[in-house]
Amino acid sequence: MKHSVRLIAVAFVLLGSARLSARTYDCRIHDVTIVRPERRNPLEPHKDVYIHDGKIVLVTNASNQPKIHSMHLIDGSGKFLMAGLSDMHVHLPADHLDQFLALNLAAGVTTIRSMRGKPEHLALRKRLQKDSLLGPDLIVATPYFPNKKITIATLADSVAAFKQAGYDCIKVLAVPDSAYFETLMKAANAVHLPVVGHWPWQVPIERVIESGYDCIEHLQGEEEAYTADTANADRLATLLVRHHTWNCPTIDFYAIVWLQLPLAELRKRSGLDLLDQSDVEQWDSLMRAREAKRYAGSGDSLERKREKDRTYIQTKLRLVKALADRGARFLVSGADANDPFGVPGFCVWEELKWLSKAGLSNQQILTMATYNPAVYMNKTKEWGSVAVGQRANLVLLNTNPLESIDNIRDQSATFLHGEFFPKEVLTARALELRSPTR
Repeated sequence: MKHSVRLIAVAFVLLGSARLSARTYDCRIHDVTIVRPERRNPLEPHKDVYIHDGKIVLVTNASNQPKIHSMHLIDGSGKFLMAGLSDMHVHLPADHLDQFLALNLAAGVTTIRSMRGKPEHLALRKRLQKDSLLGPDLIVATPYFPNKKITIATLADSVAAFKQAGYDCIKVLAVPDSAYFETLMKAANAVHLPVVGHWPWQVPIERVIESGYDCIEHLQGEEEAYTADTANADRLATLLVRHHTWNCPTIDFYAIVWLQLPLAELRKRSGLDLLDQSDVEQWDSLMRAREAKRYAGSGDSLERKREKDRTYIQTKLRLVKALADRGARFLVSGADANDPFGVPGFCVWEELKWLSKAGLSNQQILTMATYNPAVYMNKTKEWGSVAVGQRANLVLLNTNPLESIDNIRDQSATFLHGEFFPKEVLTARALELRSPTR
């Protein structure tokens, strides 16, 4: 009887293999090194990755004589395949949206989180999902709170309506008082709609974390507590881990605002050549005016200002390192509200460099930029890695990003929903769509 069962099992395996070999897949990436930073051993060399209907359907050892056919063969020899990048704090522009989406794809960003949502962003998300518009997958926050039309008495009904409409999270910009905050959190927790955003300063940061706040943007509240006493990092990290609260630092945004990058360096940033140069010149003028206003004066007063700004950014970097070392979890964002020299998509590359300056390992940083967003969204079975069953949102690199985080710039191609876009195609599209945006 056992022998018969074993023969039946073998027959099923052979039948499955026959069906597998008879199938034609859309694409095979041949002899590539897979990068999975979320794993202890992040590199899987000499693999063939098969894609069909927008998903990774098979990963095998590389073979020059595969038994499985594919319509499109991509040579991955010497290249590195990783999940697409995510920018988890963007503000979608009212104008030139196609250009904004194209720039993100040109930088290998395949997921973005809109942090000042609108009803039309829900419709945009559907268009992106159906591939009727080319752009990254979209996570949509609600219009920001507080809203003059939503009183404390109508919070519960309003939050339930946002949930029903399909928003992914509630965005807090500020709150009028602690009572409003507590009512908001109670209403959101009741319908399982995450709350993210700024620190509501009327509420102690410890209470914000304990309330179920899902993600703290810009390290607000935490940076203040850490500045008061660096020993607070232990207590904050313990609370963050215990209550599963995430952080999205947006360091590059603050480094630009606090004038920590010389204008000559900003002018060398990746992606600027894909913009209309009138935009770049306007950014140049804005930064010059900002610096002149901020650093008016001379002598000791001026130097104190400069030192204060340097200290502010360095404190943020030390706080990121301290929290990460203690197990707190992070998401990655570029330049927040598209501030001067925050090129959409490409500003994520700049954020990765700041995380490296903070002392995080390249493996940690890549995990934050690819896998962590899927963990945060409870979607690890669907995207965020290079594995069977995952959405084929991928970046093909010419050099190993684990050796240098700057290698994230050395992109060969991006896959979106399984469709293959060479770097040259995405660059040409971004150039075609460029136009004055400000």
